[in-house]
Amino acid sequence: MQKQAIVTGATGFLGQHLVAQLVEQGWHVIALCRDHFKAAHLPTGVQVVLGDITDAVSLDKIPAGADVVFHTAASTNTWKARNHEQTRINVDGTGHVLEMAIRKGVPRFVHTSSVVVWGTRVHDVHEDLPKVGEDSWINYVRTKTLAENRVLAENARQRLEAVVLNPTHIIGPGDTRNWARLIQLLAKRKLPAVPPGAGSFADVRSVAAAHIAAYENGRPGENYLLGGDNLSFARFIALAAEKLAVKPPRLALSEKNLMRLARLKDSLSRLTRKEPDITPESVALISHRYRNVSDKAQKQLDYTSLPVSESLDDCIAYLRLLEYI
Repeated sequence: MQKQAIVTGATGFLGQHLVAQLVEQGWHVIALCRDHFKAAHLPTGVQVVLGDITDAVSLDKIPAGADVVFHTAASTNTWKARNHEQTRINVDGTGHVLEMAIRKGVPRFVHTSSVVVWGTRVHDVHEDLPKVGEDSWINYVRTKTLAENRVLAENARQRLEAVVLNPTHIIGPGDTRNWARLIQLLAKRKLPAVPPGAGSFADVRSVAAAHIAAYENGRPGENYLLGGDNLSFARFIALAAEKLAVKPPRLALSEKNLMRLARLKDSLSRLTRKEPDITPESVALISHRYRNVSDKAQKQLDYTSLPVSESLDDCIAYLRLLEYI
């Protein structure tokens, strides 16, 4: 019998890859989408349901009978002017999706969380660390933690079986907003300085595959870190610059100086009502220096990320195809 999956955030960076892999493996996919124009780019045969996770009533249109919900939809906003909207999406929206899954009798729930739930001051991240993100001053960190807590609470109540995935920095083809923005600035020689952070870079296709593996083999109530190559941002930028045949920026700004600039731009944004290119929140995130290993995901989900060099090659090729660089 054909398996059925409900995917939220189906037209997003990760969601598109997940949908494509599910279709390739013979699943029937029910894609929850806000925009029918973006939904038109999904693979043939995908059942599109127009709705919004912040509108609980719109989720009633999703048919019953699915085997799993893959909840990838989220706001990654770092501008405080949009915090209220982000809370509605990440916290309230996750609650609505959980209630829909329970109401429709979906037995399995795979939730896309983030490495940030362990906070932004941890250097060696692993699943057994206490999660301190709920107390963060960064709304993205706080809301992703609160959303994850809701998911795990429903699992503890045995209302459904939930598995939580915590990706690190996701890169690869299909990205136009996240690390792709940095690559575009670098290609156009407009990246002014190297940010001070370090992190783990995971390929989007590997992360998507881990979602399907989490449905099949993930243990209910468990977290799985999905990382990749651990690099400083200076090394990541140098590698991208080499592939773009440009010189990387020589200037490296400290977190203190970046934060001063971000606070100035944040103050100006209150007058202009335009989102600044950096915010205090985004500076805190890009200044986080961490590394992680994905041993648990490797053992239980057979997870391995593609090398960052390959991910960068494919991301750059995609941006060139779109003539973004």
